[in-house]
Amino acid sequence: MQRYHDSAKDPLPIHSPQHDIERTNLDRLTAEFLARGGKGQHVGHQMSSAPATFTINPERSPVYAHLFAAAPPVTAAEAVVPAEIEGFPDANKHAALIMADAAMGNSPKWIARKHHMTEKYVRQVARDYHITFHSQR
Repeated sequence: MQRYHDSAKDPLPIHSPQHDIERTNLDRLTAEFLARGGKGQHVGHQMSSAPATFTINPERSPVYAHLFAAAPPVTAAEAVVPAEIEGFPDANKHAALIMADAAMGNSPKWIARKHHMTEKYVRQVARDYHITFHSQR
């Protein structure tokens, strides 16, 4: 296996007649432009004075986009439920949240996403507390 590319063994020539024709055409057009009084500016490797165009926009990134998303409007049921269940263990808190969302007609998948739970856990709590969902997915 060859570690580096050897350009001496390339099947295609580096200079082709078409490239030579285009090169002479560009040289002729450049000479005409300079003869008419045009001025050229040598810029070197720095082709633009503009800042670098590559920036990571966190609002469009799938990793951070959820941090910039507008919060959905809070309904009365969502605002009241967490205050009522502060003294209960986590399972009871989760059951109350799941029950409130199920009563509003949300699916287990949507409830799991909203409350950062797994769908399997939401369904298990629903079975334990006899919560019925109006829509399943």
